[in-house]
Amino acid sequence: MKLRTSYSFSGLLKWYSLCLLLFPMALSAQFTLPPASAPARVETQVGLTNFTLDYHRPGVKGRTIFGELIPYGEVWRTGANEATRFRFDREISIKDELVSAGTYALYTIPREDAEWTLILSKDTSLWGARGYDPSKDALRVDLPTKALSERVESMEFRWMNITHASADLVLEWENTRLEIPVTLATHDQVEKLISQSFGAKTTGPDYYRAARYYLDNNLDLEQAKEWMDRRQSLDGDQFGVMRYHAIIEHKLGNYSAANKIMARSLELAEAAPNPHYVRMNTQTLREWNKESVTFLSGTQLLEKTIAYHDPQAQWGVLPVSIKLYESRPGGSYRRSEVTMDEGHEMFTLAQLRGRDEIYRAYNAEGCTFSLNGRTDGFTPEEIRQHRLSCEAGAVYSNYYTYLWGLPMKLRDPGTIIDDKVYRVDFFGQELLEMKVTYTEEVGGDIWYFYFHPETYALSGYRFYHDEAANDGEYILLEGEAQVGNLRIPAKRHWYTHGDRAYLGSDEVLK
Repeated sequence: MKLRTSYSFSGLLKWYSLCLLLFPMALSAQFTLPPASAPARVETQVGLTNFTLDYHRPGVKGRTIFGELIPYGEVWRTGANEATRFRFDREISIKDELVSAGTYALYTIPREDAEWTLILSKDTSLWGARGYDPSKDALRVDLPTKALSERVESMEFRWMNITHASADLVLEWENTRLEIPVTLATHDQVEKLISQSFGAKTTGPDYYRAARYYLDNNLDLEQAKEWMDRRQSLDGDQFGVMRYHAIIEHKLGNYSAANKIMARSLELAEAAPNPHYVRMNTQTLREWNKESVTFLSGTQLLEKTIAYHDPQAQWGVLPVSIKLYESRPGGSYRRSEVTMDEGHEMFTLAQLRGRDEIYRAYNAEGCTFSLNGRTDGFTPEEIRQHRLSCEAGAVYSNYYTYLWGLPMKLRDPGTIIDDKVYRVDFFGQELLEMKVTYTEEVGGDIWYFYFHPETYALSGYRFYHDEAANDGEYILLEGEAQVGNLRIPAKRHWYTHGDRAYLGSDEVLK
């Protein structure tokens, strides 16, 4: 019997055609096109809670988004394609509403002139919002939105303002920002974890971490001191740890012990050597032992600094005009021309922001504004984005007039000048410090101003919303500019207290 070892060409062709009909995908080239809305995942840990957010990122692409592409008053998937999914492994709170750990579909209801509605739905199986059933809501709360000065092309979720017990989940798209405030029971969880874990075998580093958590979160400092004492007995002198042991003692009012421990930390840091801890400990010891100035009261210091900056008493009598270049992180900037006339209660602000020219005039009788030469016919989105309202005009007036009217503005009604003046170190400069607070109807922030000890020139300042939490900002001043008869800082550089993050600079243009 012969084996057949060849086939005719026509037979092979018929076999190949049959395969194409039966298995077209197996024999055709595979290719993948980019999606119209890219998938994205945002993962983070806040306190002891893990979060994951899966969504798709649509783009503006020249369209008007809110009010047209996405109608107001309707449930929106808050992304593209399937519903956005929000997962967390511990119970959380949003606007004081508890939500159990789990995975939820995140929806919103955008509104034009009112708060948006945030929805967390237990039904995560839907494609977008098709088939959405409000009976499956786990959470429904209303939240305010903010207008953005610059357009965000691709929709984005990101976490901001993260602490151990709270964070903001921020949504930005087009010219709108929605901040979702998330709070956590982290402190209770940590306390339970410590009570379950601490015992005879607890190590010095464990005691330190627990004490440091209590210090950083302004919890039971007596307990934190006890843990630091135990750590000290186990591991002895360590300059990094001892710094925070000293801070706990100082916060408890044990000033002698605090100075002794901090001085020992400084000694060890110098021997290491560790310049970072040497600088921090030196500055802390100077602050704790700052010298009280007896020859000058706060009120007298204010009069001397005003005499230096406004020798002809021009402020409040004549209008003052300043041209500014205001830069911010990431390369954004704006050019502003400000005219302040406190004597006649008048304020004008002309700004160039990107391609937009915005003009505002504000006085006691009302306000006017223009956008790129137009004085009316503004769309609701333009009004929101560029803050074209008398209320916003008042905010701008107060902001620029206060900051560029210092120190003269410290004479305003409602200002409380502390009579105690101290000689302190302020970022490497030996300056005079004056504390300023305000009556309840004016404001609740605490301010510290710093002046040159010989000329009394304003050299810097800082403010806190909550001084114990070390929030707020500090401002470093650089150079001097002459505006009329006024001497004002040529540059201001802004930073946060907690992490010393750079916020921006303002420069006077000639």
